[in-house]
Amino acid sequence: METKQLLELLRQGNSGEAFEAAKTLSNHPDLSPSQIVEVLQQTNTIHNRQAAVYALAWLRGKDNAETLEALLHIFNDVTEHAAVRGEAIEGFGIQALTKRRKVWPRIEKAILQGLEDESVEVRFWACYAAGTLRMKRALPRLQQLARDDSAFYPNWWCVSEEAADAIELILGRQPETRVPNRTGVESDGKD
Repeated sequence: METKQLLELLRQGNSGEAFEAAKTLSNHPDLSPSQIVEVLQQTNTIHNRQAAVYALAWLRGKDNAETLEALLHIFNDVTEHAAVRGEAIEGFGIQALTKRRKVWPRIEKAILQGLEDESVEVRFWACYAAGTLRMKRALPRLQQLARDDSAFYPNWWCVSEEAADAIELILGRQPETRVPNRTGVESDGKD
């Protein structure tokens, strides 16, 4: 399928079509982040916006500075839907930037803010990003979330568990292997 068709599915397809297009586009060698950002500017449907940010988060290129700037802009837009902002903050972890990057302080600040967000989705993915990026500055807040945040993120697990996993990664240990809860029903832990 051509890039133009994939971008159209990203813009207007149903959820399945949009995410399949996003997966294909994220591996497209000549796709620029600005093409995906253009899709974001042309659609208001949450699943299409979320799929576009997913494509952006997984986009690989020689220089991901434009991608990181776009993800920052999306995350920092507090009027954006939590699912879209969560996808953006997850993207920081996926992009796997290092502390040597000029944009690091802004990414770190966004993740720390995400750990304080009222949205379960945003807090969950902020934990993921903090752990993946080995953010030691996040440890105090992650410890608090691991202890106190029992909010369940549908189709995954509790924020407290994701925070505990992030702590393990930051400390250089292997986190517990978890299986996503795709039932949409929170487990009582007695399975």
